[in-house]
Amino acid sequence: MTKKTAPTSKKTPVRRSKSSKKGSSSPKRKQQRSFLRRVFKWLILLGLIGSIPFAIWVWWLDRQVVALFEGQKWQVPAEVYSAPTILRDGAPWRKEDLESLLAAVGYRFGRNSQKVGWAARSATKVSAHLRPYTDHTGYHSEARRIFAFEGGRLQITDLTGKRHATAVLEPQKIGYLYNGNTESRDILTYEQIPKNLIEILTATEDREFFNHIGISFTGIARAAFVNLSSGARRQGGSTLTQQLVKNMYLSSERTYTRKLTEVIMSLSLEYHYSKEEIITAYVNEVYLAQEGSSALHGFAAASQYFFSRPLNELNIDELALLVGMVKGPSLYNPRRNPERAKERRNVVLDILVDQNRLTRENANVLQKQPLRLATKGKRRSIFGDYLDLVSMQLERDFDPTRLATENLRIYTGLDVRAQKAAIDAMHSQVDALARADKSLKDLQGAMVVTDRRTGQVRAIVGSSDEYYSGFNRTLAAVRPIGSLVKPAIYLAAISSGRYTWWDRVQDEPQQFKIGNQVWAPQNYSRTTHGEVPLYVAMSKSYNLATIDLANQLGFDRIGDTLRQLGVKRPFTMYPSVALGSLELSPFEVARLYQPVASVGASSELGVVLSVMDQGGKVLKRFDRKTDVPFTEEALGVTLAGMTKVPEIGTARAAQATFPAMRFAAKTGTTNDQRDSWFLAISDDYLSTVWLGMDDNTPMKITGSSGAQKVWIDFTKRLPQGSLSRELPEGARYFQVSQDEFELAAERCDDKVELPFVLGTEPRSSTSCLWPF
Repeated sequence: MTKKTAPTSKKTPVRRSKSSKKGSSSPKRKQQRSFLRRVFKWLILLGLIGSIPFAIWVWWLDRQVVALFEGQKWQVPAEVYSAPTILRDGAPWRKEDLESLLAAVGYRFGRNSQKVGWAARSATKVSAHLRPYTDHTGYHSEARRIFAFEGGRLQITDLTGKRHATAVLEPQKIGYLYNGNTESRDILTYEQIPKNLIEILTATEDREFFNHIGISFTGIARAAFVNLSSGARRQGGSTLTQQLVKNMYLSSERTYTRKLTEVIMSLSLEYHYSKEEIITAYVNEVYLAQEGSSALHGFAAASQYFFSRPLNELNIDELALLVGMVKGPSLYNPRRNPERAKERRNVVLDILVDQNRLTRENANVLQKQPLRLATKGKRRSIFGDYLDLVSMQLERDFDPTRLATENLRIYTGLDVRAQKAAIDAMHSQVDALARADKSLKDLQGAMVVTDRRTGQVRAIVGSSDEYYSGFNRTLAAVRPIGSLVKPAIYLAAISSGRYTWWDRVQDEPQQFKIGNQVWAPQNYSRTTHGEVPLYVAMSKSYNLATIDLANQLGFDRIGDTLRQLGVKRPFTMYPSVALGSLELSPFEVARLYQPVASVGASSELGVVLSVMDQGGKVLKRFDRKTDVPFTEEALGVTLAGMTKVPEIGTARAAQATFPAMRFAAKTGTTNDQRDSWFLAISDDYLSTVWLGMDDNTPMKITGSSGAQKVWIDFTKRLPQGSLSRELPEGARYFQVSQDEFELAAERCDDKVELPFVLGTEPRSSTSCLWPF
């Protein structure tokens, strides 16, 4: 039997071993995997290398954030403040004047004065809740006072009826020392920021401010949704932190790099600083308006600019207006676009309602309110001449860059009320003189008003122009002072002990040889008066009598007296100087008279009282000088003698206008009537007025018909107290016979009351009894 075998056509497949398969593919896979590993390693290495510059950049941005935020964030120019306004019980005041002053310094009138910064009025009284303030003298608390005006005299009481000697209105900011700085702002601490402002600001600009980390993802999403659904960019996703970073650190360019920088710096800011510190910086930094050439930053500065009052005294609708301006300072500027600004304010109020921060009823009331903006101020035009003086004084003691950048606080002696009265009087009278005489159309003027006792400069008017011109004639108009030199000559006579106001001099023609020329002075009237008493010669401004006295005293003695009184400008003592050829500025004339006006209490004029830094530290005080080389008796008798000028002399027009007021005065007119001068001393002020042409053209006005009118107008606007008849201890008034140097009894008719330094009065007396 044969054995069957399988068909040969059916082959068994060959099974390749695993080792055979692996051996055939291994080199290729190894290459691929090796390449991938190298690429991945290089990528990691390159990533690490690439992150180093990024990390360094982030570190550098972080350092920039810290450096600026912890250093001097802003270059803020020095703030200049007026003196506090001291209201004295018994001083001459009109009710309308006090109301006007309160309104001018930002007090708001309502039905009562319960809140600080508010005032109220009735038919006869004014009440005010006076603001607290801090200056170089310390902290002064708020006070609620009631003012009455019995017989034109101020009466000051509190709510209990207790009488007070004084009430004080806080110093007013009158401007900045810019020195090229183009920004202005008022710096607040977090505690000084009204809580209402923070609520309105965060509700409007960044409702999640106190919760996010510097950027808000929900805010970005919400903004994207609003913008996409509206088809336009209606809302931004930036937080307050991002806005602060943009304002403080970055430019306004729109690039992805700048946006990334903004995000990183915002995160850094939030990491290093508290929310309170960030929002404080924002409130002080945000740009809100343009004031002339200066960019106005911060809500505090905007509050003063638009409402003339501190930020913490604003109502909800006023705060909403300022917050609304953040979105577009120019677009929503209430002075330029009042309707648009009002609409934006109302949108902000609606947002407060939506977020349950304000009721609908209250919002409706507030949305009906007018904008109530303050009258647009021209601080530089009103106080520009005074600020010039401040700059000049401080540049001797402080680096100009420091004044322009370190937010110093400068307290001055300026009296806001006196400044306004002086400017208004100058403008009014110069305009009136120009209308009456067309040849005076270019008439200019200057005025200096100082505190009679302290010498503090209370007001400066540098020109008769409507606005600040930059040419300050109180300093730059150096002109002959005419008869204003004469009281110094009479002081020299009184202080010598050889002369009294009763003594006689000759008002007769005299000649003086000066080199190869002969000088023959004349009286203004071209007439002579023979033998006259000193008080008559001075009151009526007789040139010939005065030059006779100067000649007797010695011209060198007159020159010494002028220098002792404060004339620092070099001059040669020719005889003509005794009649006013001496050239001085109005400021120098005021300084010349200050020792007489103060009866020796002050010898220099003061502008700046003190300088403080941001922290309230007093950097420098400027104390008044009292080194007057004349006795109080001689100065007091000279001042008393000058009261005869309004009584019987060239200032009778001023006395006729104020018959109940006792004051000293002197008029001055130079050759060809090129200069018109008037000087007056009341119980409150020493006032010096000059009128003239810049090109020195002769005029048709004298000291009496020109400058005197400015002072009369000034005193109508600013009532002043009468000089006391009290003399220093070593001087006294005596009734003296007109004809004989004898004390006159009361029954005598031909007598005059004159002041004497004790020991120079008459020794004999007359009873004026006639024998029958």
